[in-house]
Amino acid sequence: MHVKAPHISKKWMIFSVTANGTFMSTLSAGIVNIALPTMSQQFHVSLESIQLVVSLYLLVLTCLLPVFGKLSDLYSRKWMYLGGFITFGVGALFGALSNSLTTMLLARAVQGIGSSAMMATSQALIAQVFHGSSRGKAFGAIGAVVACGSLAGPAIGGALIQAWGWRSIFWLTIPICILGVWRGIYLIPRFKAIKKMKMDYWGAAYFAAMSFTFLYALNTASEKGWSHPFILGAFATSFIFFYLFFRREHTSKYPFIGLSIFSIKAISYGCLVAVLGYTALFANSVLLPFYLADVMHLDPIHIGLLILPFPITLAITSAVSGALCSKWPARIITTAGFVLLLLSNLMFAFIGSEPSLSYIVLAQLIMGAGSGTFQVPNNNTVISAAPKGKLGVVASVNALCRNLGMIAGIALSVAVCVLVERLLQAHGVATQPAFIGGYQAALLFGAACSVVGGILSAKR
Repeated sequence: MHVKAPHISKKWMIFSVTANGTFMSTLSAGIVNIALPTMSQQFHVSLESIQLVVSLYLLVLTCLLPVFGKLSDLYSRKWMYLGGFITFGVGALFGALSNSLTTMLLARAVQGIGSSAMMATSQALIAQVFHGSSRGKAFGAIGAVVACGSLAGPAIGGALIQAWGWRSIFWLTIPICILGVWRGIYLIPRFKAIKKMKMDYWGAAYFAAMSFTFLYALNTASEKGWSHPFILGAFATSFIFFYLFFRREHTSKYPFIGLSIFSIKAISYGCLVAVLGYTALFANSVLLPFYLADVMHLDPIHIGLLILPFPITLAITSAVSGALCSKWPARIITTAGFVLLLLSNLMFAFIGSEPSLSYIVLAQLIMGAGSGTFQVPNNNTVISAAPKGKLGVVASVNALCRNLGMIAGIALSVAVCVLVERLLQAHGVATQPAFIGGYQAALLFGAACSVVGGILSAKR
């Protein structure tokens, strides 16, 4: 669809609303990561169980991204986005009132639904109002907002948890949601929908079922065991739904996604690069707070402070790479980002048991720089290649690949860490050295993903 570009000042006002939602989501994610060790103790659950607080949120978010992306192409993108804001706030309220792991997981699932609606539409909103070189700058600015949310999350989260407990991190989200909805009602225009297209609800159902069963099995395999009948059954079920979805895509008059978009090289390579990049990035996201708490014996405030260097360089490099999008080929910028991710993963892999604080800070700075360098040009390349009438779908698929990488990074790194840790303990290694050995193996896995992602990025 063609929409007349708003005046430049109006563009950035619309951008500010999408930035509000992006900031809230990243702020919440950063705070919850810091709270995991505290929640684990209060709910009396293991590392494998408490990581579901993060991974279930990402799972629900990821499964529904193409659904909301498709609906945003057909109906009101404005109200899809604002509805996500409201739902996220309701989930935050449930989280604040949770008294068990089960109720917390329910709250995070609700937040995942809301965040999915926002994430599926926010990049499409930006792409509709920004064109040419300004689009790269807008995506770079969003990357900086992500960094600010990540920057504020650990610092604010550590202070809140220390002073008022982990429930306060959910209460903080509610006023941000109210502000975002109020501003969005007045600022976001109601873009014209595509009337001639229809929604393939069977295709959507098959896709959601395929994604949920596969990602659920991936997330719980480390706890139940990869050869457990339930896990094998879940993987088998996901492949059945994949077959049904694939067949439906080729027989439906109005396919849910339209697999032909992957014949566009910029989209197919960009999606693969996103999966590998975020897998490499999130290999350390859950494990690092446990390393700092269990090995270095730091409190939540100091853990938060040591995570701050990551979003600082993320903010700077996101803005820089966004400005460079119109001057340099995306493959050069993204490949440089993967080189930095590889270096930082190797630094964490060989961190040992008594690293200096400056070593951790430097590794975090390099990882943040790698993240900001590869994200922005990759997002801009994928979304700019969207065919007419499929902006919402392509933006949501891009976001899906990003979150698939997050989930894979968390689930597989925890699985590798736990597996190696148990093997070392079975051979008589003490608890702490065994954990460090598992942590090293997990970060070497992240380094391997960086290498593969860098090769694909350079080839496109």
